[in-house]
Amino acid sequence: MSALALTLTLAVPSQQAWLPAEFPISYWLGPPVENNNLQAWQLIRDCNFTIAGPYWGYSTDENLKMLDFCRQLGLTAIVSDPRINWRIVIEDNWQDTVRQVLADYDSHPATCGYYLQDEPNYEVFQPLGLLSQEFQRQSPAHLPYINLFPTYANVQQLGTPTYAHHLDKYLSIVKPAVLSYDHYCLLAEGRDRPDYFENLGLIREYGLRYGVPPWNIIQALQYSPAVREPSDGEMRWQVYTSLAYGMKGIMYFTYWQGIVDPDGKPTRLYPIVQQLNGEMRALGKTLLGLTSTGVFHTGEIPLGATRLGSDSVVALPQDLPLVIGFFRDEGAREYVMIANRDYSQPVTFDATFLPHVAGLSLISARDGSEEPLALTDHKASFELPPGDGRLLRLTTEFSYPKPPQPLTEINFQFDDDNDTAGWGERNSLSPPVVKGGTMTMTFTGADPYIVRSWLRLQPDQYSKLRVRMRLPACDAQGQLFWTTDESPGFADDKYLNFAVIPDGAWHEYEIPVGDHENWRGKAVRGIRLDPTTGEAQPGSKVEIDWIVGE
Repeated sequence: MSALALTLTLAVPSQQAWLPAEFPISYWLGPPVENNNLQAWQLIRDCNFTIAGPYWGYSTDENLKMLDFCRQLGLTAIVSDPRINWRIVIEDNWQDTVRQVLADYDSHPATCGYYLQDEPNYEVFQPLGLLSQEFQRQSPAHLPYINLFPTYANVQQLGTPTYAHHLDKYLSIVKPAVLSYDHYCLLAEGRDRPDYFENLGLIREYGLRYGVPPWNIIQALQYSPAVREPSDGEMRWQVYTSLAYGMKGIMYFTYWQGIVDPDGKPTRLYPIVQQLNGEMRALGKTLLGLTSTGVFHTGEIPLGATRLGSDSVVALPQDLPLVIGFFRDEGAREYVMIANRDYSQPVTFDATFLPHVAGLSLISARDGSEEPLALTDHKASFELPPGDGRLLRLTTEFSYPKPPQPLTEINFQFDDDNDTAGWGERNSLSPPVVKGGTMTMTFTGADPYIVRSWLRLQPDQYSKLRVRMRLPACDAQGQLFWTTDESPGFADDKYLNFAVIPDGAWHEYEIPVGDHENWRGKAVRGIRLDPTTGEAQPGSKVEIDWIVGE
């Protein structure tokens, strides 16, 4: 390999992600040459696949025959051709070989892309990158397809010290159009590989880091005594956990001898795969336009996964085996995918949403439409069959408070609804509500006050402040504190008491600030109003009509 590496000195150019028109659903190992007929491809189309996956041993004529069947049925296909091999890049004029392959297939409307390599070692990344880039340069509309090892591959297979290194080197050197990998986690005797979710997480992480759509190839047969044939729930579990992790394409290993038998007849898995593919086609209309922003778990946390924390837009029962993926679309709208991590048992639960979630819609797995869901006390109820998932869109509404603006006068009239005029920092009071010319707050504790900072008053600009407010039963004394440019903190050397009438009626109060030595001649920068010094019942309200300086 060292001589080859010295020969290949050309850097691999940047490569763009491949963007499909429909959610990619494909498989490994399609019909053999002797079954290259309309009936076999019709069965694939009826199973709701969108892309016919690779099969080896087809001649150019057989590939074209296959493409004609696919066009007739509305399928596209990944072409496998023996001329396509990373080893050709050491030959002179190897780009002509690519051109010859494309001349045979590229103009066919059913061509989706070209199979390049399965599970490459690091040592072939550079020539593979050159080959992949040349295909995209000459045929930018079609996918140069490569698939990677799973996390349980060893160092000799990977050619790198860790799996994370393998992904990083692959993405930086090969610059693939999609990030495809396989992971067959369903072992014999009911055991599962412990690194299934860790692998999903790493693929998601590096796909996002490099801007490359991730694909997962999932297990659909017992290919050796070391693994088991998946149940219906396990098939659903593989699909929906992959979608929750932001996978942008799903493939099955295998179609032939897995989803159909060696004679091409549907097996037990065919109807569940048909159903799952139909659901992915419906949900994919939305999923293709989403970006994964986070994935979390509840219940017993799998290897490499993260527990759902408290600072989340949705809370789930921490004792149940759930996985939740968070997403955002180009318009910054938020989505979540909640999946049952138990492939044997259904789960019923309530999801609790933060108050700013004003509405909830279910994205239908039947046709992709949105169906409104009721929120009761910020909660929605769900029942998920084994391994199943739900995609939800959140309608959020939140009014961020306006940042305070520097003011050169004190003249707060509260005439604009929802505008607190910069009054914000508070204690023992609820957030202020401005409506109908009044600022209203609810008492919540024993030491109520509210602050307006960012004042730029000239020395001696005002000799008194006047307040019109209405108070419930409480102490008959209020207070006004202030800060100055020389003394920027509220303290006992800068305040005045003033008498109030807590009878539930409107009253005007005059505060002679100009009489205080630490107001006179000072540049005031903030004021703090304590409407009462205490004894107001929690739940009772103070209303302020205006605050003005004279």
